[in-house]
Amino acid sequence: MSDLLTRKAATTAGQPSLSCNTKAAAVAILKNSPTLDARTKMVLTPYLVDGIISAEAKRIGKWERRGETYLWMEWDWLRQIAGGVGPGQLYPAAYNEVMQKLNPELKQYLVHMGVNCGAGQHRGCGEFPLTLKGYPLDVMDPVTADFFIAATLALKIKESLKPGRNADDQLQFGIGRYFGAFSSLQAAQAAICPQNPSSVVHYPPVRDWLLRSSSPRDRDVAAYIQEVFGRR
Repeated sequence: MSDLLTRKAATTAGQPSLSCNTKAAAVAILKNSPTLDARTKMVLTPYLVDGIISAEAKRIGKWERRGETYLWMEWDWLRQIAGGVGPGQLYPAAYNEVMQKLNPELKQYLVHMGVNCGAGQHRGCGEFPLTLKGYPLDVMDPVTADFFIAATLALKIKESLKPGRNADDQLQFGIGRYFGAFSSLQAAQAAICPQNPSSVVHYPPVRDWLLRSSSPRDRDVAAYIQEVFGRR
């Protein structure tokens, strides 16, 4: 959406305008969500969405790309090959969670991008709210995908809120959850403190354990988290 990057659109009178940059608009809307905690709103940035897309692009395999190419076909085995879908590699469960928990924010985004930014298919003959097409098309579309990525990450960061955990640690655990690495994070916590794994609230000792692990998957989890966290 390079033609939208420099446009600005007015919102309700007296409120700051929302950008027509898809990532910036998604994050700005989510930062006003009553569903999210204050710390999640504080750490969420458009650059994290860029980081997610970049990190996922490095890890998608040939067969996954081929599966996505044929997703328009009703072939279950091709859907299985594709796994997660779109630039954020999102699964149906993540899509449904956003639809359920952040639906008002999604609707605001669709109106803003369609009406104020002219990002819809009716550009040139009047401005209309964007319409959803369902999974997987909504997580593949270049405009709607950015909202679903940002919203999914925000929900995972919120899930990582814990007493005694600081903002950076919450963000890094949230990135790990987005990556589907909950089991690796749990294994690290259990190895660090077998008597009380939940007491391991800080990320650095978890990162060190992941990096020392003999499992390539664990080491990749640490690398993924750092790649995204470094873009914040």
